[in-house]
Amino acid sequence: MKKDTTKSLFLFWLCAVLLYFIANLQKVVMPGAIFNELQEHFSATAGSVTGIGAIFMYTYAISQLVVGLLVDRFSGARVMAWGGLVLCGGSLLSAVAPSLWLLYVARFMVGFGAANIYLSITKETSRIYPNSFAMMLGFVMVGGYLGGVMGNAPFIAGVQMMGWQQALLLVGGIATLIYLAYAGLKCTLPMPEVVQTAKFDYHRFFEVLKVRQNIHILVCGGFPFGLYFAIQSIFGKKFLEDYSGMNPESAGWVLTVLMVIGAVNSLLAPALSKMLKNRRRPLMLFSGVGTAAAFLLIVGCLLSGVHSPWLINGAFILLAFAGNISPVIVALVRESNHNDIWGVMLSVYAFLAYIVTAVIGHSTGWIMELFPPQVVDGVHIYGNDSYLAAFAVLLVIALFAAYSGFRLKESNGKDISNEIK
Repeated sequence: MKKDTTKSLFLFWLCAVLLYFIANLQKVVMPGAIFNELQEHFSATAGSVTGIGAIFMYTYAISQLVVGLLVDRFSGARVMAWGGLVLCGGSLLSAVAPSLWLLYVARFMVGFGAANIYLSITKETSRIYPNSFAMMLGFVMVGGYLGGVMGNAPFIAGVQMMGWQQALLLVGGIATLIYLAYAGLKCTLPMPEVVQTAKFDYHRFFEVLKVRQNIHILVCGGFPFGLYFAIQSIFGKKFLEDYSGMNPESAGWVLTVLMVIGAVNSLLAPALSKMLKNRRRPLMLFSGVGTAAAFLLIVGCLLSGVHSPWLINGAFILLAFAGNISPVIVALVRESNHNDIWGVMLSVYAFLAYIVTAVIGHSTGWIMELFPPQVVDGVHIYGNDSYLAAFAVLLVIALFAAYSGFRLKESNGKDISNEIK
């Protein structure tokens, strides 16, 4: 490979990482970081505001299944080119949407565009850096988590300085500049050929669901992440403000810490698994049981009327550790499925994780509305009953994840696809 081509490929890959940064920032900024601002601006209910986040998550989740097939056929570079364009258009429209319904359209666009980025950049990293794939993919993941970090306290600080619409417009403008650099570099580089043999066969998705081990992986791995990310991106900040009395900046920093923990844990979890002689089950058990324990602590605080930010934040931190072990989950997926099907299982896992986020985020808003909130200066403040009903539901879901963890078969880092049913 020529030196100039190597440099251009690196810059091309770096632009893709920056688009992934933007995609992850967009996952958390709306409505989580600006819940009250959106509710006041559009005179909306909690269900309508959480619906903004749910539209993104539903679109992101369902698109994973389609994007997986597109990437296999057309390559990550081509799919990301179209997805990045939609992501930028939706990002700009999110900042200027004059109505709630047009904002829903904008978030649909952002969700679809963002869904194209992760699988595409994974494919391109494998193509560009085949001999150092794991290490380079680690940098991609860190870049994504940094986007989530930027979408919390730093973005909230920007909202305080310039307003939420101007802050979103700035993000959209930066995303557009990155995309133009990506598209320009793409035009100068040779692209992989279209794989004509890659067929759009949805029967493969049903094949993975016939394996009981896969069902337990989906529940024990997908539920904790989905529950955690609903807290992180949709209503966690609102809960900290309403129940613990935290100001928006402090609540934003708590969520920033959670995102940093997620980034660190994406490196810590596989390291711990390696120390345990490549055992996956202990960490999967921690994910399910830890998530249930965190929600049990929150429900206990709500039942007893304890408003301590330390206890609530401690539960959130436990959620962040338990919900972010994706490298271990991916390893177990690969070890539990044959080579020709484990990628399909991975796309099903990503689909489920974000569907859980969407359903939980959306339904929580409607559950909260069952108990009339106080309205102070146009802002709805929800009481103990609203949050107790919501978190009790989350606890029940987390208990299913804990149960599935005990049903998993250990792989010890080896291929067990022929041993499980």
